[in-house]
Amino acid sequence: MSRDWLTLEDDEAVLWEASPRIQSIIPALFVGLVIVVVPAGMALLAPDTFPVPVWPVALLGVVPPVLAYVWISNVEFVVTNRRCYRKQGVLSRDVLAVGFESVQNSSYEQGVFGTLFGHGTVSVDTAGGMGTELRFWNIEDPRSVQNLVLDQREAFDGDDDELPGTVEQWQAVLAEVRRLRRAAERYERSSR
Repeated sequence: MSRDWLTLEDDEAVLWEASPRIQSIIPALFVGLVIVVVPAGMALLAPDTFPVPVWPVALLGVVPPVLAYVWISNVEFVVTNRRCYRKQGVLSRDVLAVGFESVQNSSYEQGVFGTLFGHGTVSVDTAGGMGTELRFWNIEDPRSVQNLVLDQREAFDGDDDELPGTVEQWQAVLAEVRRLRRAAERYERSSR
């Protein structure tokens, strides 16, 4: 997996990376098979009424699975100790990064086949977003990825236990705020 698209900060480390399972192209394979079988069946059942040669139409059946493979092979998911990333795109590149400071929740879902074969989707919900901001879809062991995201969010929240700065700096800020308040009150009294 190439990560030339990922620029990490100095203290940022990759904890997990994956791509959607290759089995994600199965629906496109099915569509391609239908594109091949239907014209071939029509040509076999009624060769006189099928005016187009079968092989060019059958060749079109290769297009959906090839396009699906190219698209899926250009999707990457990464979780670091600071953010979750999703990169996708064939001719262009779309990278979405969600910092743990804005992560509200994470969940995972598995359908019947996902439960049987151990794959699913992890959703990352953010504050201020419209629900789910980021999805890692069709990945192996989604429960462990969800736990990783929640653990990193909790670790990130734990980093905020200490206020930045010293007591003296905060006392100086308080003194400045009080000075500004007194000035505003004097201005308000004088303008009446």
